[in-house]
Amino acid sequence: MERPTTQADSSCSSSSSNNPFMSLVLSIREYFLVTLTTHPFVSTSVSKINTVLLYVNVPEKSLLTNEEFVLSSTAVVVTLIIYYVLFGKRHRRKRKVLAEELRVAQRQVHVLEEQLFNAKIEDIMASTPTRKNSSSQQPRQIRIFMDGAFDVMHYGHMNAFRLGRSLGTYLIVGVNSDESIKECKGPPLMNDEERMTMVKGCKFVDEVVPNCPYIMTSDYLDYIFETYDVDYVVHGDDPCIVDGKDVYASAKRLGRYRSIPRTEGVSTTEIVGRMLLMTKHHHMRHKQRGRGNSVGSLSGLSITGGGGGGGAVGG
Repeated sequence: MERPTTQADSSCSSSSSNNPFMSLVLSIREYFLVTLTTHPFVSTSVSKINTVLLYVNVPEKSLLTNEEFVLSSTAVVVTLIIYYVLFGKRHRRKRKVLAEELRVAQRQVHVLEEQLFNAKIEDIMASTPTRKNSSSQQPRQIRIFMDGAFDVMHYGHMNAFRLGRSLGTYLIVGVNSDESIKECKGPPLMNDEERMTMVKGCKFVDEVVPNCPYIMTSDYLDYIFETYDVDYVVHGDDPCIVDGKDVYASAKRLGRYRSIPRTEGVSTTEIVGRMLLMTKHHHMRHKQRGRGNSVGSLSGLSITGGGGGGGAVGG
């Protein structure tokens, strides 16, 4: 049923005939509506929507038409585009500002951590008594001891040496023996001699103690204090509990224990895991291409990356 022509329609028609721009806009609108309303997707969508409306007892005169569907969808799309243009860039700018503020805050936290660490060093220097055999004219030496397996040396170990050395003037590093490591967590990738050589090569390390036990005991700590004239034992800030007891409890009671922050994001276990994953992916690619086998691929990586520690990688 056609809608009767009103005076407004007549005036709009006459104004559009007199205005070329309005005529162009109306013609584009008409072409747009005709093209979309006759599209199969629109017809199918409207039919499904009307089926649902009829199922819920909506009167037939209130059912959706193709033109109404097109106009509603267009209004939604245009609204989203306008919102993105007007507010999307503003949100992106806000996110950039927040990201920059986060970076500044992280730098400030780093500076404060450095200041706190320096204050801790000054406190250690002030609280450490002067040695009996040292002259007052000589600078006071503060001897630090730390231990570890140091298997497959990485920047986390180097950072631990750097932090430990900064707490004193002389760093002594104990390297856990192969036997004690194997007993507690499985065989290391590198043997005693290899790990000792790597630790000795670090510029922060002044002296190396071989064959240290993997689990420190009170008796061994007393031996370290007396034999190497150690002032403080240093360990990472992660807890070191064995059989429900703190390994460094005796050193803490004596006030001769200091902790350093652990370097996040790196560990020997994680590096070995990466190697195994790379081997698996390498083997799968070769299997897909019909070349190689799992034994050849794994033994090849172990020889190259493990330096003779293929059995340890496999374990």
